[in-house]
Parts: sequence; structure tokens; C-alpha cells
Amino acid sequence: METLRLSATDVDRFRAFRADEGADLAEFLDEMRRKSEPSPAMMAGVAFHAALEKIGDGDHATLTARGYTFEIDCDEALDVPPVRELKTTAEYVIAGCRVTLVAKVDAVHGKRIDDHKLTGWYDAERFLSSYQWRLYLDAFGADEFRWNVFEGKETRPHSRHYAITALHRLSAYRYPSMRDDVENEIGLFVEFARKWLPERIVQEAA
Repeated sequence: METLRLSATDVDRFRAFRADEGADLAEFLDEMRRKSEPSPAMMAGVAFHAALEKIGDGDHATLTARGYTFEIDCDEALDVPPVRELKTTAEYVIAGCRVTLVAKVDAVHGKRIDDHKLTGWYDAERFLSSYQWRLYLDAFGADEFRWNVFEGKETRPHSRHYAITALHRLSAYRYPSMRDDVENEIGLFVEFARKWLPERIVQEAA
């Protein structure tokens, strides 16, 4: 049987690629092959996740990690659950291919999983229309996916110093046909990978 390993980010990026009539196929393939360089926003996001991972209880006016500084200037408490950075995998057999979905969440609280986002502007619809939360809820067997969206910007270009001015919390919930929707999106990726990313399809030994 064929096998494929992919992440929720792969699925969401493929959805964005399909929706963008002007998208460049070669650039997208490089991204899926991990050949693209991370953007400054992506690097800042990774640093912010690293900073949140190590915080304890209480107020935190300043967070630092990986050469970045984040000044927290908002009224909301951080409220980061103590169980953090959990990774799991879920398997699906779709169109003759065994797909292993790799899912890593920032925090877990009972049947709720949390994902931290650093963004320059808050757009709830952008998060709700993604498939990340559906894939993660299915993989973790959870019922609620909560985004903790930190809104902020770099204070000066290339300074690696960010001012966080707002924290928005947004939740999405499991629904009856969610598993079917998840399998359909994964199936579209499998079909695409067979044609354009054959190196990601591995044949299992008999």
C-alpha cells in the first residue's frame, strides 16, 4: 500500500493554493518540498511560541526567546494551560493510500486544545475557514479548538522587538460531519501528491 505523511499546515496551504488562480505551481511545490526559506513573520511566530512554552503563572510584561523580545501591553491574562507542546499522529486510509497526519498543539486543557498565533491583524474568519482546527480535533479526539491570537507588530523594521497590543480568543467545535470533511480534504492532497509530489508517496514493503 502507498503511504503519505503530511501535516495540517500542508492541507491548509494546499487549500489556499487551489483557491488562488494566480498561484505559482513551482513555488508551491518548493514549499511542499521544504525548499522555501521561512519568512520574517514565520520566524517571529516560532520565537513567540518558544517564549510562551516556557512561561509560568502570573503576569508577564516581557517575553524573550531566540533573539526576539515581545512586550505584552493588553488587558487580557495570558492563561496558558500547563500541558503544552503535545504531538500526535492519526492514520487514514484514503484512495488506497495510508496517510499519517502529524499534529502538534501548543496546549491541552481537557477536551480543549489551544493554538497560539502571532499576527499583525485579527481576522476571525481567516482562522475559522481553515482546516487546521478540524484536523487537530479529529487527530486528538478533542471537542473544542481555541485560538489565542496575539495581535502585534514589530516596533521597528528588523528590530526583532514586537509590541503585543491585544489578545483575542476564538473557538471552533467538533460537528457531526467533520470526519468526512477531513477525509475529503486529505483525499484531494493524495490525488495531487501522486501527480506532482511523487517523492512523498512511499510504497510499503509487502
